[in-house]
Amino acid sequence: MNISGKTKLDHGGNIACLTRKRCSQLFFVYSGMKGAMEGLSPMTFLQRSGISDRNVACLRDPNGCLYEKGISDDIPNLDAVLNWHEAHIAANPHVTEIYAVGNSHGGWAALFFGYMLGFKKVWALAPGGPRGRDLLVNLMDQDNGITQYDVLYSREIAADRDFAESLTGFPGVNLIRHEGHGHLMINGLIQDGLLPGLFPAHKAIEV
Repeated sequence: MNISGKTKLDHGGNIACLTRKRCSQLFFVYSGMKGAMEGLSPMTFLQRSGISDRNVACLRDPNGCLYEKGISDDIPNLDAVLNWHEAHIAANPHVTEIYAVGNSHGGWAALFFGYMLGFKKVWALAPGGPRGRDLLVNLMDQDNGITQYDVLYSREIAADRDFAESLTGFPGVNLIRHEGHGHLMINGLIQDGLLPGLFPAHKAIEV
C-alpha cells in the first residue's frame, strides 16, 4: 500500500505522536498486547522514562497479531504499517536519530521495525511470543549494518528466556538479564530506578 497520495490516514486511535522541532531524536514506542504498558498510559511511560521531550510516535496493535492485520481500515496490514513509519520519518526532516522501545508484544515490534527500517537503537523489554520469535530468528541473522538491540529479559519467565536467548550471537544484539520482576519489565525498571538511564540524553537540532 502506497500512502504517499493520501496526506492523512485514519489510524483508528492507535497512533499518537508528539513533535518537538528543537529535538533531533525520534522514539517509536510500541505498547504490549492490545495497548498494555503494564498499567501505565503512554504519556506516563514517556514521563517516567524521561523521553517526553523528544519526538515520539506511540503505536498499539489493536488485533494483537504482530500488526499483520494493520491498525485501521486505512492502514490494514503489516506493509502499510511499515509504509506509515517511512512516511512519518520523511515528514520530520529535523530528525537525525531514530530509536524504538517496546514491552512484551511491543518488544517484538520494536525489534522488527527497528531492523526493517534501520533505526539507530532498539530497547526490547521482555519481548515474548513464539511466532514473533521465529519470524525474527529467520530475519535478524542477517545484519542490517546499523541497528543495535538491547533485549532486557528475565530467565524466571520461560517464554521470555526462550525468546531472548534465541537471538544469542545475532548481529548487534545485546542480551541483558534483569531479574526479580518477571515479565513486568517496565515496572521493574521503574522500581529499581533504571528506566530513565536506558535512553540517551536529549539532543537538540544542529543550527
